[in-house]
Formats: sequence, C-alpha cells, structure tokens
Amino acid sequence: MIDVSVVVPCHGRLAALRRAAESLLDARDYFHGGRVELLFVDDASPTPVEATLAGLLDDPAVRTLRLPENRGPSGARNAGIHAARGEIVLFTDDDVLVDRAWIRELAVYLRDAPHRVAGVGGRVYALGKDVFSRYYEYHRILDPFRLDDGTILYVVTCNCAYRRAVLEELGGFDEAIRRPGGEDPGLSFKARAAGYELHLHEEAVVWHDFRPGLRDFARTFFRYGRGCRHQVGRHWKG
Repeated sequence: MIDVSVVVPCHGRLAALRRAAESLLDARDYFHGGRVELLFVDDASPTPVEATLAGLLDDPAVRTLRLPENRGPSGARNAGIHAARGEIVLFTDDDVLVDRAWIRELAVYLRDAPHRVAGVGGRVYALGKDVFSRYYEYHRILDPFRLDDGTILYVVTCNCAYRRAVLEELGGFDEAIRRPGGEDPGLSFKARAAGYELHLHEEAVVWHDFRPGLRDFARTFFRYGRGCRHQVGRHWKG
C-alpha cells in the first residue's frame, strides 16, 4: 500500500478543469494500491474553481487550496507539495486527460524503483487532431527528454511523479519562473545535480489539449526556451 497525492495547478480554463478532474477521479477509482488524494491548487483564478468542481468535492479525497495571490505554476505546485499528504506526488495540469491507469502506473513504478530514482515521467499524446497538436505529439515535445545514451535529462509536469521527500529536499520548483515553461527542467536539473536519476515509463499516458494556432505555438516555444535557459544558468551542473 502507498499514499499518493495528485497536485493540479489551476488558473482559469474551468471547462477543461472539470473534464480533467473527472478523468482523475476515474484513475483514482481504478487504483487499488493505497490511498489517493486529488489536490487542486487554485492559483488565484479570476473565478474560484470550487463551483466548477461542485459535486466532486463531496468526495473526501478531493481538496481545493486557493492561493490569495497568483504565484504562477511553480508557486502553485509548491503550495500543493506543502499541503500534500502522500509519500509520492503526481503532477498533471488542468488541460490534460489522464488514462485510467495513470495513477497506478506512476505510483507503482516509483514505489518499486531504487531510491536513487527521484522521479518518473510518461507519454503525452495530443487530444486534438490539428496540425499543431500532431506536431507536439510526433516530436514528443512534452515527453521526458532522453539523451542518446538513454539517460532522462528531465521530466515534464503534465505527466510525472516525484518522491515527496526528494521534492522537500530540493526545495520544490523555482518560483522565479512565473509563467509556464522551464520550471519542469529546472527541478529535474536540481535532482540530477543531487545525484538522483529520472526515468521514463511509457505506460503512464495522458492526453494534452494543445492550443491550436501559430501565435500560441510560437509563444509556447518562446516561453519554454526562455525558461529552460534560465534554469540551465541556475541549476545545471553538466
């Protein structure tokens, strides 16, 4: 048996959030290896997320945590880590649908892995069929980044799990990054610099609702590139 916390930062995107939450509840019900809590961190969303999760919050395993001011995804995840009760913390986003076996696959893999393995990530497929979504999926943009020797350089927070003790040891995500992009590699760089390994588990699957359109496509890669460069400068040890 193992205690698991799932942390989801939320800001806007309320319709997508409801859909994501329902997929997480299905995955929770499919997991029989321990206790699971679903923690939705409301990052000062313009409309509080509680109304969107109406009915779901009747489940004692579902909790919301509303931040008094916007801290960005790094700060929201750090607040979730602080509030989490599980020894393994899974991360995903409010624009993602998880496979019903997702919690089981990540939690059991990390439970059984050697303690030198700090975290594990899985496969990210596109929910949409537009050309931009197909590009993200084909090039595995949000999958764990694997070097030529098979080493996993970083995992991505739309589909990953870490040991909570390691998250606390590393100080969580870098809150200097206030917009999505770069905080995922930054945490992974810190883990690797501390002597830990990261793994890929192909059977842990989610579907990401990528935004179509050239402008959003360009913004996404600009933010990822800028954020990753910032994290290399702060946390990369080579």
